[in-house]
Amino acid sequence: MHPLSVFSTGLHDLTWPDALRWLSDQEVQHLELGCGAYPGTKFAHAQQLCEDPEGRALLQSELQAHGITLAALSCHGNPLHPDEDIAALHRADFEAALELASDLEVPVLVGFSGQGGEPGCSIPNWPVATWPFEYAELREWQWEEQVIPYWQPVAARAAELGVRIALELHGGFAVHSPGSLLRLREACGPALCANLDPSHLWWQHIDPVRAIQLLGQAVAHVHLKDTVFNADALALHGLLDPTPMDRPQERAWRFALPGEGHDADTWRAVLKALDDVGYAGVLSIEHEAPMPPLAGIADTLKFMRSL
Repeated sequence: MHPLSVFSTGLHDLTWPDALRWLSDQEVQHLELGCGAYPGTKFAHAQQLCEDPEGRALLQSELQAHGITLAALSCHGNPLHPDEDIAALHRADFEAALELASDLEVPVLVGFSGQGGEPGCSIPNWPVATWPFEYAELREWQWEEQVIPYWQPVAARAAELGVRIALELHGGFAVHSPGSLLRLREACGPALCANLDPSHLWWQHIDPVRAIQLLGQAVAHVHLKDTVFNADALALHGLLDPTPMDRPQERAWRFALPGEGHDADTWRAVLKALDDVGYAGVLSIEHEAPMPPLAGIADTLKFMRSL
């Protein structure tokens, strides 16, 4: 059985000592620790810890005292953002997190590929349509001028450090599917891998089992999250529903606890596919369902252990 982990963003209602005690009480022995960019720096700040060996030692001792191992660091951001201030901050956070992962002997750093814009624009543009042809042309320009040039040296540094970068396949970013991950991996090398979150695949109508089979050894991390569909809203808005995420009951799809959107047999098939490709990492609970985080994490632990 793969070890269960918790992504620290679901614990932000607690203090750091209380979060460690709660994990210990839940018999969770692995943690995915957010340390910058979108996950924030409530429990850890990559840039600061890189310059603070005493802080790193304290972090490790606190984790050890509760029997918890760092399974991954997370620094999801947009290093390709057309706003240079945002891009610079997210790049600095992620690149510091890469060095920190090496210092702490953490095998995986989770993030996003990022998404650029177009020349002269200060907001991201995610062109996924193939016609009119301007969309396809912009997409290729982004890949050749922004995506690949940024990630090639970062992946090379990760290879030097022995850290695997797990890019989350997430809508709105250049890498959002198995095919886009494999394209970037081919250009950047095997240190660049996938964080496989079934929920992001299901809403795109990608079969997670097939995705795992296609990615194989490129799967370096797994998030546990489900997707629920609303047939009426789906008929109205389709999969590219623009309804805000803070109105989940009105959306064509929303995030959910594992088992809410897909049954136990479906989840068992996902776990078997991971076993079949030799995945040896953790299953990390990322809570984004519309319910209190601690209750949702506890319910997910119960469901996953039942499998």
